[in-house]
Amino acid sequence: MKNRFTGKTRLFLCISGAIIVVALILQIAGVGLNLGIDFTGGSLLNYSVGEDYDVADVETILASAGYEGGQVTKAAPSDASIALQAELAKAREEAAQADEEAVESGEAHVHEDGTVHYGDHEDETGETEVEAEAAEPMLNLDKSGVKADGLTDLQIRLNLVDETAGLEDAVVAAVKGALPAAEQTGYVELTNSVIVNKGLDATLAGGYAVEFKVGAEFDKEEVLTAVAAALGENFSVAELSAQRYDAAAEAEAEAEAAAETEAAEEAEAVEETGEAEEAEEVEETGTDLRVLVKLDDEATQVRALLEKEMVAKYPNFRFVSVDHVSAIAGRDLLSNAVKALLIAFACMLVYIAIRFDVYSGLAALFGLLHDVLIMCSFMVFFRSFFQVNSSFIAAVLTIVGYSINNTIIIFDRIRETAKKPGWSQKSRREVVEVSVSNTLSRTINTSLTTLITLVTLYIFGVESIREFAFPLIVGMLAGTYSSVLLSGQVWAMWVERREARKAAKNA
Repeated sequence: MKNRFTGKTRLFLCISGAIIVVALILQIAGVGLNLGIDFTGGSLLNYSVGEDYDVADVETILASAGYEGGQVTKAAPSDASIALQAELAKAREEAAQADEEAVESGEAHVHEDGTVHYGDHEDETGETEVEAEAAEPMLNLDKSGVKADGLTDLQIRLNLVDETAGLEDAVVAAVKGALPAAEQTGYVELTNSVIVNKGLDATLAGGYAVEFKVGAEFDKEEVLTAVAAALGENFSVAELSAQRYDAAAEAEAEAEAAAETEAAEEAEAVEETGEAEEAEEVEETGTDLRVLVKLDDEATQVRALLEKEMVAKYPNFRFVSVDHVSAIAGRDLLSNAVKALLIAFACMLVYIAIRFDVYSGLAALFGLLHDVLIMCSFMVFFRSFFQVNSSFIAAVLTIVGYSINNTIIIFDRIRETAKKPGWSQKSRREVVEVSVSNTLSRTINTSLTTLITLVTLYIFGVESIREFAFPLIVGMLAGTYSSVLLSGQVWAMWVERREARKAAKNA
């Protein structure tokens, strides 16, 4: 019998071992796994672009600021993004109508470039040209090459330190020092939706609000002085303000605004025109306090650069929110992933040992460990293209479940073959050879059909889908490789050694 599957087991083991060793050397040398913010901690910036855009534009801006380790992902528009763009469209429509009325009444005139100017601008030509030259955009404003895919949201992962740690505690301590009766009622990130609902100044987007119930009149300036002194020691503050408000009345107003959307239209119009004085017209009444803080941290600086350059090419580019992931959360994620793998391995070992034998269970776990290490190795080799995030953990767990299925099928056929008349006297390797041959077509067909789907997902999927599909493709190939060429063969080697030792002992 020609040993197609069992004759070169050592060679196949050496090939896998070489791949794993090379990856391990690269890992030790400092060019190993490219861990994303899910593990290292960092910031996830969310934007609404409002139209099809080129990812290369975002990467160009980030590279100009020295942020080359970020991961830029296109995404389908979220509900918040759709609502934001709808409000911007309404604001533009109202502004265009106002301009048209102003031109008809003579309060404004249409410039040669088609823009509407209010008042007399004849003496500003020279100064405007100088300013335009100084503010030349970084991006090529030609959109003819932009791919239309309908993915108009933007997610940027950057390994930026969360500089807001301790901010809430510092503000609370300062406010209670100035107002002992104050009771904290909330701490929220100032996303666009929060700003719209509460009628706040749009320039505070990306900041934070700490809310208190005071229950009596208070000196707002005294509170601001105390908070500024507390934050000045450990935080770089870009904007700091306080607002007296009535929490109950505001909640009622927000409920009405959600039904009628009138408050959202007014607030978004403020962001579109940049007229901060309209946001200041909010009447401050009540005995509740809201402290508004915006930091001049690294994430804010990146935001400012992105919004300045992207708006020049994509006018509807708007910040939505920023999420910070701590390194502790990343360590917890990695720890939980390892625990999940160990529990899965233990359960599989017990099940296979009961159904077949202990050596079958150990050989199956050997194949699974091989698949996981090969997946990690290829993530090292392709570290310039893919980061290791939570999606990689999901891919590993998926492959563990899929690969063990093929291995179980082969072990089941090995058991059936060994029970056939005349096969009990043959070597284990011959049994494995026949069993693998009999199940080969099934293994290839199931793996191939799944692989076709994964490759299609990789080719046509967005970046977030690709970073999940790539390790799945590698794991699928590694799983088929280990099931056909390693698991059964390793089992045969171990069983034959055990039988040889028993025979020598009996002799």
